[in-house]
Amino acid sequence: MPSAALADGKRDLEDGIAFYDNLDIDRARERLTAASQAKDLTDAERARAFLYLGMLDFELGDAKAADASFVQALTLDRDVEIPDGTSPKTKIAIARVKGSLPTTSPPPPPPPPPDTIELVPPPPPPPTEGVTTVTELPPEDDGPSPWVFVGIGAGVVAVATVVAIIALSGSSSDCERGDGGCLVVDFQ
Repeated sequence: MPSAALADGKRDLEDGIAFYDNLDIDRARERLTAASQAKDLTDAERARAFLYLGMLDFELGDAKAADASFVQALTLDRDVEIPDGTSPKTKIAIARVKGSLPTTSPPPPPPPPPDTIELVPPPPPPPTEGVTTVTELPPEDDGPSPWVFVGIGAGVVAVATVVAIIALSGSSSDCERGDGGCLVVDFQ
């Protein structure tokens, strides 16, 4: 049996990363590919395997293969950790691929089954504390207020006073001369 079949996924992942760090490209690719397909690894661990495969391809100049591996890694674990010491160009390539992937949001809750009715309680009654309730109607109108007559009387007195002042202050000779001291009021 080949040695790759005897090793488990975690061992393949660890060895693949170690071979990558030591620039042993062929063995790194073999172990990382096995780890990316291992059934005993979590999605986060398989994402790391795809991430390293993508970094390997990117550094070798195969941008298309690198992007495909980055997509696989970010689909399995959107927050896969980029290892320290990764080149800025490789980080930019990973970020570009991550930015092109659709963001996943939680699905909306399913609608209620059609044969159920959702009962909504009625709103609470308005508060009655501090509220005065009037149960009697105001008395009916008995005619004009006595103050109306007081107002009319005051108006008549004012007009009579003005007329008296005018009558006493002017003489007919002043009005004929046009001196301006005369006010003519004609009542009809």
